[in-house]
Amino acid sequence: MSIQIQKIGIIGVGTMGAGIAQIAIQSAHDVVLFDAKAGAAEQAQEKLAKTLNTLADKGKFSHEKAAEDLAHLSIAQQIEDLKDCDLIVEAIIENLEIKQKLMQQLEGIVKPEAILASNTSSLSISAIAANCSQPERVAGYHFFNPVPLMKVVEVIEGFNTRADIVDALTQLSTKMGHRPVKAKDTPGFIINHAGRAFGSEAYAILNENVTPFYDIDRIYRDGIG
Repeated sequence: MSIQIQKIGIIGVGTMGAGIAQIAIQSAHDVVLFDAKAGAAEQAQEKLAKTLNTLADKGKFSHEKAAEDLAHLSIAQQIEDLKDCDLIVEAIIENLEIKQKLMQQLEGIVKPEAILASNTSSLSISAIAANCSQPERVAGYHFFNPVPLMKVVEVIEGFNTRADIVDALTQLSTKMGHRPVKAKDTPGFIINHAGRAFGSEAYAILNENVTPFYDIDRIYRDGIG
C-alpha cells in the first residue's frame, strides 16, 4: 500500500520554506508552518496571502481559488503541533548538527509512519539521519529558489532511506506540479554537483581570452539555459 501524504509540516519559513508551502497549498495539501523565531510563521502566512491574491489580480486564477488555497494553511504555535503531519520538510539553516538535533526531536513528536525530509542543498542525508532511531524514514527533498517557478525537485535517497518513501515524495512532487529527479546521497546531489563546473569553466574560458564575458553569458543563458 502506497504512502498517502495530505498534511505537511514545514519547519523554517524563509524563502524556501514559504515557497514549498505555496506549491503545497496550491495543490490542495494541508500545510502547517513552524518557525522557532517568534512571529515568523505569521509573517510568512501574510506574505503568502499577498502573493496568491496578487496572482489572482493578474488573472492567473480566481480569487475564490486563492481563498481555497489559503484555507489549507495554518500556524503551529509550538513544534509539538506538527504531531499529526504525514510529512515534515525542514528548511532551516545549513548546519549539520542543528539538523541532526531537529530530526531527533521530531522523532519524539510525529507519528511513527511520518516522513522526515530535509531541503538541504548539500549536506549528507545519511549524516542528517545518523542519530535517528528510524533513519530509514529520512530523505532529502531539495527544491530550488524560487520554488513556484523552478519546477524541478531532487528526491534524495540516504543510505537507509526506504524505497516507498522515495516513491511517495516522487508522487507528491508530481501532484505539486514539479518534476522529481531521484538522486543518490552524494555531495551536491545532481544539480549543484554539476552546476559547480559551470562557474569554474566560465572563468577559465574568460581567463584564456577565448571569448568576451558577454558572449560567455549569452551562450550559458541561451545555449544551455
